[in-house]
Amino acid sequence: MLRWTVILAGLGTIALLLAACGAGEPGSSEAESGQAADPVEVEKTLDELLAVADVDRGKRLYLQCRACHSLEKGGSHKVGPNLYGFFGQPAGWAEDFSYSDALKESEIVWTPETLDKWLARPSEFLPGNRMVFVGVRRPTDRASLIAFLQQQTGANR
Repeated sequence: MLRWTVILAGLGTIALLLAACGAGEPGSSEAESGQAADPVEVEKTLDELLAVADVDRGKRLYLQCRACHSLEKGGSHKVGPNLYGFFGQPAGWAEDFSYSDALKESEIVWTPETLDKWLARPSEFLPGNRMVFVGVRRPTDRASLIAFLQQQTGANR
């Protein structure tokens, strides 16, 4: 019984806080309240995210990629292709790597923008590709990873 009392009290507190903020009130908006939007909720463009990307964070994020991809010039392919020099190239560009038909037949050119969409969810971006990576959810993390890849693969930023 005590547990339900605590839960209901907590829900009541949340409802009061939301009411005090004007959440859910018809006609309430940030323009009318004079308050700026929460900076976490404001979407930034990829260019804006890349401008402030954390390359060290990108290096740490790359650790989950390195089992399948190498970055060194002249490096060998692994389960996935070596990524050195891939920016600006069409998908399936490495002649000595066996790509999925979906990737070979796509008209993708690897730019920061296409890589951002790919990294968000590869299976949705290009159904039928063989990459078993689930994706990088946070746009800031994708930008950091892209900035690191640009730095490590000879791309011009």
